[in-house]
Amino acid sequence: MAPPSDYTFREKVQYAFSSPKHFHQAITLESAKSKFINEDLIPSPPERRTWSAWAYLSYWWSENWNVSTWSLGSSLITLGLSIGEALLVILFANILSAIVIVANGVAASRYHIGYPVLARATFGMYGHYFFVLIRAILGIIWGGVQLYFEGQFISIMLRCIFPSWARMRNTIPESQGITLQVLVGFVIAFFVTMPFMFIHTTKIHYLFSVKSVIMPLACLGVVIWATTSNGGVSAGVLSTPADKSSIAVFAWSVVSQFNSVMGSNSALIVTVPDLARYSRTPRSQIIGQLLGLPMAIVCAAFGVITTAAVQNMWGEAFWNPYDLFNGILDHTYSSKSRAGVFFASLVFAFATLGTSIACNIVPFAADITCMLPKYINIIRGQILCLIVAFAITPWHILTSAPTFLNFLGGYSIFQGSVVSIMLVDYFLVRKGNLDIGALYDGSSDSKYFYTFGTNWRSIVAFIVGFVVPLPGFIGSFGTVTVSQGAMRLFYLGWELSFVFGGITYWVLCLVFKVPGQEDCRRPFHDMVNDDWVLPDGETSFPSPSEPPTRVVENYDDYEKKIENGVRVNEI
Repeated sequence: MAPPSDYTFREKVQYAFSSPKHFHQAITLESAKSKFINEDLIPSPPERRTWSAWAYLSYWWSENWNVSTWSLGSSLITLGLSIGEALLVILFANILSAIVIVANGVAASRYHIGYPVLARATFGMYGHYFFVLIRAILGIIWGGVQLYFEGQFISIMLRCIFPSWARMRNTIPESQGITLQVLVGFVIAFFVTMPFMFIHTTKIHYLFSVKSVIMPLACLGVVIWATTSNGGVSAGVLSTPADKSSIAVFAWSVVSQFNSVMGSNSALIVTVPDLARYSRTPRSQIIGQLLGLPMAIVCAAFGVITTAAVQNMWGEAFWNPYDLFNGILDHTYSSKSRAGVFFASLVFAFATLGTSIACNIVPFAADITCMLPKYINIIRGQILCLIVAFAITPWHILTSAPTFLNFLGGYSIFQGSVVSIMLVDYFLVRKGNLDIGALYDGSSDSKYFYTFGTNWRSIVAFIVGFVVPLPGFIGSFGTVTVSQGAMRLFYLGWELSFVFGGITYWVLCLVFKVPGQEDCRRPFHDMVNDDWVLPDGETSFPSPSEPPTRVVENYDDYEKKIENGVRVNEI
């Protein structure tokens, strides 16, 4: 039994730590009716569908403005591309990513369930845990990286306030890859981020509305300063000679860098159901997400322009914004430059915090909620993610641009097939029809139980998807030598994983039919409006004492649905 509801917070804490039994009772969620159910795993009720089309647009527009996007154009140029080629690679990779993201958000926006629950339909009631786990691992890694970025900017803010900050004796060995100043900023970033962990996903979109305004303005200010101080852009100084003697060599270089951008987006592509589930209507997630991500080219262009102008002035390319801000203070530590760098760093720190929450912390929280529903909900999962992200050493991931890009592109070979298998399962195999009740039924009679709780078809397809580019992935770290053909397959890692995984799963499902064929034969999305009952008694329809709930965008929409004879009881 949980502590009495009329207890104060202090009394509840005392009760929880009064005995092991009371502690277990205190941390057990009342909504955890089974190992597949708690309040953050069931379909989102109408009051939690708070994300409008504007919320998604402001989210993606704001998420374009981050450290990785700012740095990406410049880092691609250092690897041999021209400015135009680098920006085109980023643009087309983000267009492809946006299309896949919208497709991957359809099921969540219709049935209002997140990635962990959707994965049960594709991978099985127990098989899905593995795929939830690998996404959680990526969330932890990126959560740590973003926290490190945030700490960098906080350290710069402290340098702007205290002139002696940069001269403070560094007692940390150089081999560790971090200074005492940045470590202090990293610790402060942890405590600054912690209060935001108590905000549920249904309300966090307000943060991105703010970020979507202040971050572009701050970046524009940096660009104006750089070009004004330099007297122009000086784009030519960034040109790095590339091997264009062979068209094939140069083409594969472009393909490799395109794949790196896809790798950086792979987490976003898999994550989107955890945001789309809170969509007010199915259309809300489509427009905002389709338009928002390709606009990342603006932030990348700003990064290139600033890097070029600063290199022409000072003879050094600062491809990370925190290196740039430190460089400004190194060259001129005036009150004007300190004020400008302070506010720019403050905005970048805030933006980095938002990126980490939406792209890493929220997905991890959803995943750990799925794995430990009896004890963990979204809020608790977010707190746990921040603590674990703090405990890792993310600065070792970012030692150099090639290593960073290899990591991004490499891990994506395990993500590409996961997305394509889920898309094929939803659109082609099941025709958009899911049995909500069965997604929470772990018995062997459930249509999503498959064989011992695992859909072997999806497991085989997943393996086929990542095995093709795997040798090149191993060879990319330089520990072993692989053939040129293997490396070129790795240069298409995400794309090959996506295509081979999806096709393999489609073929296997044609030959070996999945259970629940009666659902697959129904019209497309016909089951969206079906009433459902979960094993714990939760239902999609109101109790007899409550009036029916109608979820529509506006009265005209309601009238149109009635005229067309469509039921207005969206789940």
